[in-house]
Amino acid sequence: MRRLLSELLEAIPDPIALSSEEISPLIRRKLMEEIGIAISRLGLLREAADPIRLPTFVFDPSNPEFVGQLVGRTLIEQPAHPLANVHKFYGSGVYALYYHGAFAAYRPVSAKTTPIYVGKADPPTPDAKNAKEQGTKLWTRLTEHAKSVRLAGNLDINDFRCRYLVVQSGWQRSAEDYLIHRFTPIWNQSTCYGFGKHGDDPSTRANTRSPWDTLHSGRPWATRSGNKVNPLTSGQVMEGIADHYRRHPPEA
Repeated sequence: MRRLLSELLEAIPDPIALSSEEISPLIRRKLMEEIGIAISRLGLLREAADPIRLPTFVFDPSNPEFVGQLVGRTLIEQPAHPLANVHKFYGSGVYALYYHGAFAAYRPVSAKTTPIYVGKADPPTPDAKNAKEQGTKLWTRLTEHAKSVRLAGNLDINDFRCRYLVVQSGWQRSAEDYLIHRFTPIWNQSTCYGFGKHGDDPSTRANTRSPWDTLHSGRPWATRSGNKVNPLTSGQVMEGIADHYRRHPPEA
C-alpha cells in the first residue's frame, strides 16, 4: 500500500506546469472532476488508516443551521395574534403569518399550522445588542403586511394571525431559511411571490406585476403607469397554487 501511494505521489504532475499547459476547457473541466474524485477517495483512505475513529456527529451549538432550527421551532411555539391588532413593541427577528379564511386557493392551509408566509426583520445595525437598539423593525414589518392585506380587494385582515419572535441580532436569516424550507409557504414561492414588496419607486415601476398582486389587486403601486401586467392570469396563478399544495401538503 505504501509503495502504491509513493508511486502515486511521484506521478502527480507539477501544479505550475499544469496551470501553464494548453488544455481545452472541456478537458480541463473533466480533469478537475477527476482530481476531486481522487481527493475524496484519498480522504476516505486516510480515515481508514487512522486506528482512532472520528465521531459520526459533532454537536456545534454555534452552527447557523442548528441555531436557525432552534429559533424557528421556538417561533412556532409562540402564541398567535390577530394581524389586524399587533401592539407596538421593540425588537427585530422572525415572524409567520397564518390564514383562517375561505379564499378558495388557500383552503389547504386555512386554520392549519402551516403558515402562508414567513419573513424576517433585520435590525437597523448588525451589532444591535438588545431589543431597544433593534428598534421597532419587527412590529413595523408586521404593520406593513397588514396594510397590504387591507389593500387587497379579496382578502380580509380579520382572517390573518401572526406569530413573531424577537431574536438576537444576526440569527434571523438562519431562522427564516429553516421556516421556508420546512413549510414552503406559498407567498414565499415563485408561484405567488410579491407579497413582501411594499411599494415600487418610480425607477422600478416598469417591473412586471407580481403573481401576488395579480391575484390580490388593490395595492396602488402595482397598477401605476409603467408597471407591466403579469403574463399569468389570476386563474393561472390559482392553478399554480393548487399544484404547489399537491406537491407540498400542508402540516395539519
